[in-house]
Amino acid sequence: MSDDSTLAASQQNVFSLPIFLTKQNKYFYSALWVLIGGSLYMLSNHFPIFPPRLLPMTDLDRAIPFIPQSIWIYSSEMFLFFSVYIISKDLVNANKYLYSFLALQLVSVAIFFLWPTTYPREQFPTPLDLDRWSAALFNNLRDVDTPGNCLPSLHVSSVYLSSFVYLDEQKKKFPFFFIWATLIAITTLTMKQHYVADVVSGFGIAVVMYFIFHRVVKYRTD
Repeated sequence: MSDDSTLAASQQNVFSLPIFLTKQNKYFYSALWVLIGGSLYMLSNHFPIFPPRLLPMTDLDRAIPFIPQSIWIYSSEMFLFFSVYIISKDLVNANKYLYSFLALQLVSVAIFFLWPTTYPREQFPTPLDLDRWSAALFNNLRDVDTPGNCLPSLHVSSVYLSSFVYLDEQKKKFPFFFIWATLIAITTLTMKQHYVADVVSGFGIAVVMYFIFHRVVKYRTD
């Protein structure tokens, strides 16, 4: 066997993930990924195996003001996801994004099940003078999403991981999406949904997942 054949054979034996996205199935798989991720999150959020525990409130946690009107930025998370995915033109890059996004959900949900944390949200009730539309959106969020699943913040990790897509293509768009993700991350604190530690760990796990799936993992087209 020639050296080239040996090299090709050895490369085939290296662990790799298939590139499965096409222009025809791109949106089907994005919907499937959202369904899987959302279902896993809600399962761990509403049916924890162990009693969720409070984390210590730092001075910074206490100093951050409660701004329920920030619900509008907080809720723009899904728009960020879909904007990133729709605008992305490189199908290989989109594949990497979907793999990293699903891995992020799986790892985070595993942490939520094994070490559940919660936030003392009852200390921050809906203000009586909050405008009707903001109050409706704010209360709906709290009705659907329990104060559990705090660390790491999946809200934070998901938006940052999404913004990282533009580190590999259309790089001029990265600052816009990174700033958008940062604003959303800040609102997880002003909404009194998360501790500062949740935001820091959320950003950290997003960086790790990006590095693994965009820089380390090998991919194949067959």
